[in-house]
Amino acid sequence: MRLYVTPASPWVRRVRVAINELGIADRFEYVQTRWPHSWGTQTVTTLAPDFAAATPVARIPALVTDSVTFTDSNAIVDYLNAEFGAYRLLAREGAARWKALAVIAVASGNLEAQIMRRAELLRGDDKRSDDFLAKMRDRQMRCHAAIEKDHLASFGETFDLAQITTAVACGYDEWRYGPGWRDAAPKLAAWYDAVAQRPSMKATEPAETPQR
Repeated sequence: MRLYVTPASPWVRRVRVAINELGIADRFEYVQTRWPHSWGTQTVTTLAPDFAAATPVARIPALVTDSVTFTDSNAIVDYLNAEFGAYRLLAREGAARWKALAVIAVASGNLEAQIMRRAELLRGDDKRSDDFLAKMRDRQMRCHAAIEKDHLASFGETFDLAQITTAVACGYDEWRYGPGWRDAAPKLAAWYDAVAQRPSMKATEPAETPQR
């Protein structure tokens, strides 16, 4: 299987953490993609031909298998969980599944806000919207606080997809924007500090995206 990646993307990290937790990293060819800083607001025309062929939406991660291609992290982790994980990362059905999806929805909304904030910051100073940046930051803080208040106490011993997505959101926020999120969710921050030491998390710590 071929997985298109870049070290800055939290969506890529979410998939790679899941792969490492399932112990199947050796099944993949990891293909590094490169992105100009204009990715947030302009069509990227310098994509490698194989990547462009794999993903018409032109985003990462993208997973190419012998039978199907996925261009969304949710689809990828769902596939990995079913095909290789015996549903260990996300329950197949029932209350456990719905509870996990409730957490994933909030954590994913947090990641979306962080990515949109990043894209806005990459615009020229004269084009940025301070109001939009503040709106995205406020959304991030609400999401962190909500997971601490409504879900943290239910986190179990299994580092499942709900916890993986939450940890990746915490890690990306800290890497890209600093430790300010911790004030909104100090108990969540303490939990994150513990899970950040897992081998799957240490092996996927973010770094800047290589540029074309």
